[in-house]
Amino acid sequence: MKARRKTSRKWWAMAPGMTPALARRFEQGMKRGDTVMDLTSPERETYVVPASRYKVHCSMHPAWAGRIAKLNKKNISIKSRDGSDRRALTQEYCLKGLHRMQGNNVMIVNAIGHRRCRTCHYAAAAGHPMPPEKVEEIKAAVADGATFNQICNGHPPGGGEIDRSLIITTAPKLQRQRKLDPEFDAFLEKHFAANVFVGQLLRHNKDASEEMKTTLRLIGKIRHKVKASGAQLPRLHEQRPRRRR
Repeated sequence: MKARRKTSRKWWAMAPGMTPALARRFEQGMKRGDTVMDLTSPERETYVVPASRYKVHCSMHPAWAGRIAKLNKKNISIKSRDGSDRRALTQEYCLKGLHRMQGNNVMIVNAIGHRRCRTCHYAAAAGHPMPPEKVEEIKAAVADGATFNQICNGHPPGGGEIDRSLIITTAPKLQRQRKLDPEFDAFLEKHFAANVFVGQLLRHNKDASEEMKTTLRLIGKIRHKVKASGAQLPRLHEQRPRRRR
């Protein structure tokens, strides 16, 4: 016959489950940050009741069991976070050891406070550098009048409904490639300025004919070239003096 544990003698005369006082003590321990394992393990200082009595009490009081389950899940996550090597390693530098984990570079990614390096996150989201054929495709589209919003979000210049077939890449990938390739960045900077101006002309003349829109595109490109050359653009009308109200 298997001998009874010495610690079980005090439970012999008690009804199944837990008394109201023990249930309150158990819930207070959970709110303090303990887990069910902490409160049902006899070898721990936080021990309250055996695991068998806890399970019986949960079956008898489902509402109480639901509260305890939520607290237990939260406490386990916090202990896992605070006791992990990952958190200790990301106090000063990111996991790769490349970026300082301070200021705006720290991202808190969930409710329990997991830390992530913003620079590494953006680099991972952007992926690998663009292949040469993708770079040439973007250059051709931009030279033809595409804007940032067109090649990344599908917004046609001058406004209109989103056309996903116009999307060539994503904004993070494009921005990363611009940082990696200064020549590519200079090319986009030069053409985006002209294309945005043309887009504004088209947006303010939505009802114009296609022939007029073609003329507006040409005017916008010529204006940008003249402005880029450093020449002074003539005013088409006298600027009115501002009146103070």
